[in-house]
Amino acid sequence: MLTVYHGSDHVVKVPVYMGGKPDNDYGNGFYTTEYEERAKSWAALNGNPQQAVVNVYQLEMDNLKVLDFHEFGVLAWVAEVVANRGMSQEAAAIVGEKIVELYRVDSSDCDLLKGYRADDSYTQVIEAFLMNQINISEVERLFYKGSLGNQIFLKSEKAFESIHWVDAYDVTADEKDRESDIIARKEVNKFLSGRMKAILLDGFQVPGITAQYAINNQLIYHLEGDYYE
Repeated sequence: MLTVYHGSDHVVKVPVYMGGKPDNDYGNGFYTTEYEERAKSWAALNGNPQQAVVNVYQLEMDNLKVLDFHEFGVLAWVAEVVANRGMSQEAAAIVGEKIVELYRVDSSDCDLLKGYRADDSYTQVIEAFLMNQINISEVERLFYKGSLGNQIFLKSEKAFESIHWVDAYDVTADEKDRESDIIARKEVNKFLSGRMKAILLDGFQVPGITAQYAINNQLIYHLEGDYYE
């Protein structure tokens, strides 16, 4: 049994299967986290300004098949997000399709997915990777910098039958959270802007694993050691 949390602007006693939006990180399902502080922050920052609610659940893990993107590497996670969210820039979308083809993990028979939370404004990091402006290590670092946290995504009907509401409580926006969030986003924007300038004006060549490198060299992820070859 696992305790999970969902930040929202209302109480959600019975999550509805296929009741969400298909263009979220992992598709149409229910998004939770193991980390209560993250749920509080998400509710306060992204919920209704007049009301922010943390829902608490017990999730029965027995007999649920889990796909943890950390076991497959960042490329698998990028591929999943691109497949579901799409990309706004045409060039990024073209490269993204190839990354999806090469690195997306088949989750059709999975009940739960675990991995980073992308957040709407952080999709620019993924687009920068697809445009060969940053490498895969920098993608990971920028998501850590944003402190977006990990999420547990309920995908199947079986998963929805395994989650049980326990409690809900109101939270208020913490100015420290809001300030930290703004600072993190500014730092990410500053880094990406600086990198673009270096590429365009100074001829900087991005080292490491870029999207182009990942496409031209079918890479294999090694969980032990956390590296691609």
